[in-house]
Amino acid sequence: MSENLVLIETNEDNTVTTIKLNRLDKKNAFNLDLLNAFRDALQEISQTNTRVIIITGQENVFSAGIDLNMLTTADLSSIGIKDIKKPPNFRHFVNTFIQPIINKIEKIEKPVIARINGYCLGLAFEMALACDFRFALKSAKFSMPETKIGMNPDVGGTIRLTRIAGIANAKDIILTGRTFDGEEAYRLGIVNKFADSIEDLDKIIKNYVDELIDSAPLAVGLSKKLIDDCYGKDINFGNELETLVSSQLLQTKDFSIGAAARLQKVKPKWKGK
Repeated sequence: MSENLVLIETNEDNTVTTIKLNRLDKKNAFNLDLLNAFRDALQEISQTNTRVIIITGQENVFSAGIDLNMLTTADLSSIGIKDIKKPPNFRHFVNTFIQPIINKIEKIEKPVIARINGYCLGLAFEMALACDFRFALKSAKFSMPETKIGMNPDVGGTIRLTRIAGIANAKDIILTGRTFDGEEAYRLGIVNKFADSIEDLDKIIKNYVDELIDSAPLAVGLSKKLIDDCYGKDINFGNELETLVSSQLLQTKDFSIGAAARLQKVKPKWKGK
């Protein structure tokens, strides 16, 4: 993994890990190298004991989305793509390379927060939608500008945005390709909260992270999976899956710790076991 393109920072007790995109000369636009570095960072962190993952951009840029040079002039032979302009080749590239990276965010059994501190465009917007929570500066700039260049969102944008913001808002954002700020993103239900300053944004995220860490890690991770996997499914399927998971959590040390702590009115010390 290139440490120049992605920075990984962990707090003192290793409970929170932050991924910072760091291709600042291109406003953190995703090229092949940054995608590879981001994928490797997710893989590395997913196997640690960190409790919460935060994805953000170095300095005042989240990400300008995909680097268009990758779609027009880049040599992708290193990943087996000879001519990306051929529809089957392009579909193969997106379906087997880019989409799995973004989908991995949902598969990690840890809460993932997007800390949106600037431009959040196209692929970056789609990546943020795959996160569990989104917090943004009021001045952040959101857009899915794909229709402005004759394309459509193709990394979960149409699906996730519709789920999160509703079909009318998804059509508004995607079909117009318009730009809007963090306050409107909050009104549309796209971000959980917005802030006027970086300091206030970090306070909001810190308070939210503390709440997540107060909850049992196994229960948080599996509840995340239940919500994502059961969305849109038959309620009976969901009920069966819920009880299957809870019956397993009932056997964990953390359940015994949590139940005892609740009865004793003390704060539990989770083991993750």
